[in-house]
Amino acid sequence: MKNLRKIFVCIVWTLPFWSSAQLSADELYKELDHLVAKPTIENLQRLEGYCDNFNLTVKSSNQQLALVIARANLGYYFERYGDLSKSIDNYEDAYHRFKSNQLSDYNIYENAAVPLAAIYIRQGDYLKAEELLIQCASHAKDTADNSLLFNTVLSLSALYNSTSRYERSYLLINETLKKKGIPPSMAAVLKNNLATAYFRAGDFEKAKKLLSEIQVLAGVDLVNTYKSLAYIALKEAKAEEAMEYFEMAKSTLLNKENVSARDWVNLLVEESELLLELGYTLEAQNNLHKALSVLLPSHSGQDLPDETILFPERNFLRIFDIYAATTESVKDALRAYDLAFYVANLIQQDYTSQETKIIHQADIKHRTEKCLNLIWKHYSDSKDTNWAEKAFAYAEQGKASVLMEKMVLIGQNNEKASALENLQSKRDKITDQLLRAQFKNLDGNILDAFISELADIDWQIKKVRSNLPKMLRTELDLVELQQKLKSDEAVLQSYFLGEKSNYHFTIDNSGIRMYRLLETEELSPYILKFVHLFDSPEGINNDVPNFTKSAHELFEVLQLRYALRNNHLVLIPDGLLNFLPFESLLTEPTEGTSFSKMPFLAVSEKVAYAVNAQQYLTSKSNGGRKSVLGIFPIFKGSSEELSYSEEEAKALGGTMSTELVMESQATKNNFIKKAKNHDLIHLSTHAGSGDFIIPAFVQFYDDLLYLPELHSLDMSGKTIVLSACETGIGKLQKGEGAISVARGFQYAGASSVLFSLWKVNDQSTASLMSRFYKSLSTTTSVFASNHAAKLSYLQDENVPNSKKSPYYWNAFAYYGALDSYDKTNNNFWWWGTSLLFVGFLAIVFGFRKKLH
Repeated sequence: MKNLRKIFVCIVWTLPFWSSAQLSADELYKELDHLVAKPTIENLQRLEGYCDNFNLTVKSSNQQLALVIARANLGYYFERYGDLSKSIDNYEDAYHRFKSNQLSDYNIYENAAVPLAAIYIRQGDYLKAEELLIQCASHAKDTADNSLLFNTVLSLSALYNSTSRYERSYLLINETLKKKGIPPSMAAVLKNNLATAYFRAGDFEKAKKLLSEIQVLAGVDLVNTYKSLAYIALKEAKAEEAMEYFEMAKSTLLNKENVSARDWVNLLVEESELLLELGYTLEAQNNLHKALSVLLPSHSGQDLPDETILFPERNFLRIFDIYAATTESVKDALRAYDLAFYVANLIQQDYTSQETKIIHQADIKHRTEKCLNLIWKHYSDSKDTNWAEKAFAYAEQGKASVLMEKMVLIGQNNEKASALENLQSKRDKITDQLLRAQFKNLDGNILDAFISELADIDWQIKKVRSNLPKMLRTELDLVELQQKLKSDEAVLQSYFLGEKSNYHFTIDNSGIRMYRLLETEELSPYILKFVHLFDSPEGINNDVPNFTKSAHELFEVLQLRYALRNNHLVLIPDGLLNFLPFESLLTEPTEGTSFSKMPFLAVSEKVAYAVNAQQYLTSKSNGGRKSVLGIFPIFKGSSEELSYSEEEAKALGGTMSTELVMESQATKNNFIKKAKNHDLIHLSTHAGSGDFIIPAFVQFYDDLLYLPELHSLDMSGKTIVLSACETGIGKLQKGEGAISVARGFQYAGASSVLFSLWKVNDQSTASLMSRFYKSLSTTTSVFASNHAAKLSYLQDENVPNSKKSPYYWNAFAYYGALDSYDKTNNNFWWWGTSLLFVGFLAIVFGFRKKLH
């Protein structure tokens, strides 16, 4: 009887789920109508449950379409209630279901794609938003759908404004406004976006003229118009006028029907920013608490919320950043910034492309600078190393974090992580194909096909990632770092270059110290002056006294003297310092012109570089004799011929067991195929740093290898030697460093990379590489051999003084483990001595035994 009762209870409990799974398309529409008639959170969740169960049995096209329409509406209502994660999930489901099942009779672009792109923009996922909007624009053009076109232009212009592409915004909106039949309300919002572009570009008069035109239109929403006028008044130092306009925006919003939670939170946050600018910190803070109470109904009181109840919403970033600026307590300010970092990391996890992630590193770096400024005041007064440790943790957490995330993924080595890695690789390959199609100005339908394929892969990436744990940033273990530095007999010097303030940290086994550098306005000219000396060989040789003066001045300005405690130095550059040949700096002033007698940093220190402390900490030596692949296109008979590259190949083949791939055989596909079988890859070729349109690349005999395709390759654990020009140069991204060929190989999994910082000389490079491989053949240490090759060249009496300028011998920087030749020799000596001693004891004891 008891069992029968249990069965009855189970049947009753599962009945609503079973019956909802058996719903017809018509019944699902009825549930949707119920939500539209009464859009409460309970009805919203009810429809979501029905959709989840309906999805289990859906088969026919009619059923699929019913589910598409229901999901699109769920996306709309979840956004209104402020749950952007669920809104995105439902919009994406609707869009991909519609496309994959080739459905019709529903405007999926208007009802799902455009609003989804608008949310992507709000969440900062600009690349995905642009890809989606390009598809919308193409469909609007093909179908002459003006309504879709206007809405697409509205979102695209908002995207361009958000990414500082104001000229594109001008052209797009002005061209659209020429069209006939634009509804007044749409014309108003388009003009408001145009005014925003002018305002952000600094043209206040054009912006005000447009906003005045909007104000006289009848029946249009003026909330954003008044807010824009308030910001302009603030920039023009008209505080009272700014507040008046904002009050008008506020009252206009409150008089609207069905004001969404999102609109109300946005207004509260924007008002807080305005109040902070005007010095009303208490009022700004009160507004922030109101906004938090809307976003987090479970949170109450005037304290900051616990991070466990936060979710990926960009308004949180603004709230916590403003809160930190309104409090006088350093502890509370840092707590607010910590919450902002936490939310930024949650948002970052939802991005599928590294390009989008990199864009947002600038915000993280800006926030980090504020944290360091707060901490410096206390550290400089107290010299308490706890403050220095805290500052170092902030400086490191946002440094090259996109690159490190990929390294962590590669290191996980499990089925789910491999599936995600394969999808990301596929995405990079398609991105490369899209890039090449754009260069060739191929048909728009081909571009659309690639963009559509990217959207489908993003959808798959999101599904796979949902089954993986969130890769939250972990704090660096400083004790472990110091132990490694002790083992490596090294000092680490890490730099942080901000918009205004600059710092560096010096760490060894004895402790950590924090120092403040010159402010950016003073520091940058020193760095740029020195870097530009390496634009050509004449830059140094034509004025040696100028070089020696600059080289020692910058050594002192960068406070490198604090790091000269051991023979090994690990440098973590930042900003412009990524392009600086540190080893060319002079540790003492000198008046001589003989380069071989100058006190270069390279003479006193063996230098290795790292993108951040975590990379150095986890770096491992690829010990043992290496299997080498040498790629030498040479380009004989062309204007790009590398005449000394052949000598370089002979030197490599003569010292190492190497597979040489020469001239016409040195194709891109041959490189990709053969690289799998070797653990050291030498590329002697041309390379380029790219620009704002063309990414960095490596040149092969038949083709270019652009960064996106390079990112898709598997270079796990390999050592890469890039004997080519500017392989360490690329577009500088705040927090992430130079997006260069060298970084491309690191992103593909290479454990160590040797690369160039300028257009290297063909002859001196061949000589350096010959010396490098001669050393490597006996030491197996890339780190030690790079250093030995430089000193060997500098001290070679057969090389004339004019060719001993650091332009010729110091182009190559090494990122990797400190697998030192000295340490190898010391270990060998220790073991050898130990074995001899054991042997000696054995003989002695054996002799004594015979005597007995």
